[in-house]
Amino acid sequence: MSSRNRAEGSNDNGEEGIKVAIRMRPLNTKETKASRVWRVLQKYNSVTQTTGEGKPLPERITGRTFFTFDKTFGEKTTTREVYNDVAQGIVESVVNGLNGTIFAYGQTASGKTHTMQGSGTIEDGQGTGGGVVHMAARDVFSQISNDPQRVFLLRVSFIEIYMEEVRDLLVSGDNKVLQIREDSARGVFVNATENIVTDFQTLLSTLFAGEKHRAFASTEMNERSSRSHTIFRITVESRKRKEKDTDTDNSSDDDASASSISDDYDDDDGDGAVRISTLNLVDLAGSESVKHTGATGDRLKEGAKINQR
Repeated sequence: MSSRNRAEGSNDNGEEGIKVAIRMRPLNTKETKASRVWRVLQKYNSVTQTTGEGKPLPERITGRTFFTFDKTFGEKTTTREVYNDVAQGIVESVVNGLNGTIFAYGQTASGKTHTMQGSGTIEDGQGTGGGVVHMAARDVFSQISNDPQRVFLLRVSFIEIYMEEVRDLLVSGDNKVLQIREDSARGVFVNATENIVTDFQTLLSTLFAGEKHRAFASTEMNERSSRSHTIFRITVESRKRKEKDTDTDNSSDDDASASSISDDYDDDDGDGAVRISTLNLVDLAGSESVKHTGATGDRLKEGAKINQR
């Protein structure tokens, strides 16, 4: 998992800060029988190879059998702990006007989707306490409810990159393929559908609808394997609330306070300054080895494109 924004980890020159964290899933039966296995040394934010019994190897070679990261999480770490340590600060920074990205990457069946979604699907994950996506969405509205001096407008988009095509997951039918565009002001971009959301549940409903259009398939390593990379983007716009409106909404309930996010949005408010930031939640399809996935036909072609990222 990797996270980035311009609040944490930035240097004096204002460069983007990037942190890389490793989460180790429990070993499966086959892996526990191997002569060498990977173990997390959480105290040292490192991962290392050991014998199958967990004993140190005779040699430790940095960059081959031993790696150090910004943060590491062992097999018993919960998704909530991962989120609190790695992602929560990014979400708070986005609400305060800084761009942020949280994404998971790694080999297929390594637990990326479980970490991001809490289960095989975003909808199923809601019943297990959720993944990073659920926690981030809930925190966005919680942060908004704690800032009565500003009025917020939230827009979301959901796209996937499948077989080198960018697809709009919020659109059905033949019009979902998006053209990649570039200009001097915006850089590289796509004109994806954006839905306005006013509370946690409407945001999740948008995710549920988009996920039904995502490409999945079964392989020998993963019964529900993501065949595409996805980006769920939350755009947060805010402006100082009119003075006469500052005492009208002091509710601490997330959904109740968020329901009026767009009601008081006024172009004539204050000095007219609008604060805009984005939170990108990215779930990358896992890199694959044909030897292990047994992929043929379309699955083989998909795997080849996934590995090109």
